[in-house]
Amino acid sequence: MRHRLSIRLASTSIAFALALTSTGAVALAGYAPPSTGSRIGGSSGAVPSPLIAHALTHGKAGSRGSIDLRTLSKQSLEPRPVGKLPLLGRKSGTTVPPTIGGPSPRVGAAFPPTIATTNADGPSAKTGFGGLSTMSGPTTAGEPPDPWVAVGPEHVVQVVNTSMRITDRQGNVAIPDVSLADFFQLPTSPATFDSDGRVIFDSLHGRWLATEVSWDCAISGGSNFGTGYVDFAVSRTSDPTGAWDSYFVGYQDFLPDFPAPGTSADKVGLASNFFTMGAPSSGGSCLDNLTFFAAHITVMDWSDLTNGGSVSLVGGNLNGFSPRFAVQVPATSNRLHLVMELNDQGVGYVSLIGSAVANTVATERTDLLTSDGIVAGFLDPPPPSQPDTPATIAQAVDSRPTDAIWQNNRLLFVATYPCTPSGDVTLRDCVRVTELHTSGLTVPTEPSLRQDFVIAENTKDNYMGGIGLSGNGTLHVGWTRSSVTPGDFPSSYSAHQAMGDALKSLSAKELLKAGTAAYVGQRWGDYVGVAQDPQVPSQVWDGNQSSAGGSGWATQITPLQPQGTTYVPITPVRVVDSRSGIGLAGKFKTSTARTWQVTGVGGIPAGAVAVTGNMTITGQTGAGYVSVTPTATNVPQSSSLNFPVGDVRANNVTVPLSSSGGLSAVYKAATGKTADLVFDVTGYFVAADTGATLHPMTPARVLDTRTSRGLAGRFVSGTPRTLVIGGTWAIPPTATAIVGNLTVTGQSAQGYLSVTRLPTATPATSTLNFPFGDTRANGLVAPLSGTGALSIVFKSSTAGATAQVILDVTGYFVPGTGGLRFVPLNPGRIMDTGTRAVLSGLHGTFAANTARQLAVDGHWGVPLTARAVAGNLTVTGQTGGGYISVTPGPPPPGPATSTLNFPLGDTRANGLVTPLNGSGGTYLVYVSVSGKRTNLILDLAGYYE
Repeated sequence: MRHRLSIRLASTSIAFALALTSTGAVALAGYAPPSTGSRIGGSSGAVPSPLIAHALTHGKAGSRGSIDLRTLSKQSLEPRPVGKLPLLGRKSGTTVPPTIGGPSPRVGAAFPPTIATTNADGPSAKTGFGGLSTMSGPTTAGEPPDPWVAVGPEHVVQVVNTSMRITDRQGNVAIPDVSLADFFQLPTSPATFDSDGRVIFDSLHGRWLATEVSWDCAISGGSNFGTGYVDFAVSRTSDPTGAWDSYFVGYQDFLPDFPAPGTSADKVGLASNFFTMGAPSSGGSCLDNLTFFAAHITVMDWSDLTNGGSVSLVGGNLNGFSPRFAVQVPATSNRLHLVMELNDQGVGYVSLIGSAVANTVATERTDLLTSDGIVAGFLDPPPPSQPDTPATIAQAVDSRPTDAIWQNNRLLFVATYPCTPSGDVTLRDCVRVTELHTSGLTVPTEPSLRQDFVIAENTKDNYMGGIGLSGNGTLHVGWTRSSVTPGDFPSSYSAHQAMGDALKSLSAKELLKAGTAAYVGQRWGDYVGVAQDPQVPSQVWDGNQSSAGGSGWATQITPLQPQGTTYVPITPVRVVDSRSGIGLAGKFKTSTARTWQVTGVGGIPAGAVAVTGNMTITGQTGAGYVSVTPTATNVPQSSSLNFPVGDVRANNVTVPLSSSGGLSAVYKAATGKTADLVFDVTGYFVAADTGATLHPMTPARVLDTRTSRGLAGRFVSGTPRTLVIGGTWAIPPTATAIVGNLTVTGQSAQGYLSVTRLPTATPATSTLNFPFGDTRANGLVAPLSGTGALSIVFKSSTAGATAQVILDVTGYFVPGTGGLRFVPLNPGRIMDTGTRAVLSGLHGTFAANTARQLAVDGHWGVPLTARAVAGNLTVTGQTGGGYISVTPGPPPPGPATSTLNFPLGDTRANGLVTPLNGSGGTYLVYVSVSGKRTNLILDLAGYYE
């Protein structure tokens, strides 16, 4: 007899007991029968608690090979029969029971959720576009819609019913829609049906992951009634229109329902409900007599999924209902977190560690959160009301959790819950959002409750919620609302809670898409997608549905982003110096990311969401680069500073902070190399109107000591000089800071330049470091004094050393909201001419003295409304020394300003802020001797709009 290794939850009064059994038969494709040597206990093999004893099956997923979506989208749809899953509940084999529970003063041992209050946050909905609908074709027609959305660097991918649509960020269709059955290469014989598609983008690995459930009713291979499958596919790059590798796991005589993926830094979890197939009714199918069996989980390693080969997986059963692995946004921990509805409707929690490849996956914690008095359980909601006929959507929702997400030890899940709104006397549908705090300790503790609230409105039903966390920690909730009020058809709404807002509060609701008629279908869906934007830390995307008449529905894709930030310049403050132990102590080691706190240091407030600053490398034992990112990663997608051995080098950066107010950096070089890092902050951005906004300008040279522009004569070491900028060069006297590029040339000795508000011969920070004889530039955002001036001092260990200094200005900040607001981006490589990187802009080397335009807006998170961008420009592989000039329009021969200066053979980077032209682009020109060529890389850090 085949063995089934199951995970069982014994009861609500004791913890999970995970035990090996030999009853039943769950045949996993490619699985070898489990043996008594299966892994038991935690990472050491010991049972971590007397209440836990578990064993998990281990095996391989089946493969359907690879498929290229560009090719598939050009082919005709494969003719397939239409099949839909019934609404499957935990208590019945066919439908959720019609009984309606109501909240008691206490639910289990925990208090029920409270009604959310309204905070003062402004709106967040930006211009969106229509998505898939019942009119999109045969693979979307029918009910329920089950809409899901995911967002990558350049694309939006929507999955609804059994269709997939890929667009750019403006909604332009990238390739023709494809059916999920064709995408997953499902066989046509025997007849195979599919449902419940989902897709996510994992920014850590730069891959898309799509999942669905499929089934057939063929009796073969030991099956009495049919086989159910969980299908999954992984893209080979961050471009979803290219190649994917497709896999499946099969279960004879079992139907996996409601499957959903979750992620950690090293693992992917798939969670679903298992139903046993029964004998079909006369002329019916193997879905006629389904009986709930258990919840099921499958765990895989990202290392397997990204290599295109076989995939090891570990699986087991939970004695509960609708387990949801949390999607980490972004993935920063190796723990998988899971929440589920227990058989008594309580809340269960599981954390998993280990590796599927090594067969070391083990439960770390299993907690009964409701009976432990931490969070109230789930309750069945009533059918939501609507105007006209029918008066309700009969099987619209049930009590189960529909989604879960995790970020920085914040674990959130969403469900529909019965409640009586203030001023109402009727039990209504209310969207429930629960947030737990998980432990980041090596030995974690039981999660604690942070907030538990419902979205409730007098006489209105609010249901089918989706949740998303932006990169800066803002919680967004999307949902459907309807009522008996005339015209109040099922419509899509959203609201948000920013970091620092009162817990259990949301902004005023926003209507995203109004329904147009009563919905006559029986079901409204199983979930709704809200996706984090991997490029814009302050943005998520909502993909909710609204009614469109009859059984029709339509979806709307809406980016949700609160208003952009304003800038506060400060006297430069050093937040990290690994040499002296400021912020971090000890040298950086190759490929080991380190994190430090920024907010709360040197007057930088907790509300800061991004900073400008200057990063310096020194004492490096190997050539390489440093990448500064909001969260830690050992495999960065961009670089912030490139350098050889023995060169103290600095670069200006603009970078978003993590949701906890920190930054991370990783030093990439040969194994065993070390380096010291210094980071000075020159200003910060806040999500408020209290700071200044940017006014970009055509680059202007305001200082060139070689020609006596601004100041005459060479700088002398140790002697600060003041330059008045406000009130000159069309820069108003009210300007508080300038954006530009500082260049040193003709220096008689090595040293550094420091730009400060007021003159000082002993500055605490540096702006531009340089050796002898190297014309070198560094971008800067420099604060101005109250008189509109800044000061520059040249510091050298050589007495009497001199240098020529040049300053080009590309913009200025003025207090108030009359200029452009800044929106930080996670670093994204929009151009790499040398590697032909996927989704990179221009390709092929730059020829000397030939300008090329790079399209910027509409790409890598930059919207069409952007007026300027901040980023990092790198030159590499140049065949001759020279400089790069970046300008909004085509530069004249021998342009008047420079952005990046370099000699032959030095990979060099410089931070920049550059205006965009009327077509949303910018021009770059390599100025050098005729016939020379070079490669350029541009990483974006943010945009102004």
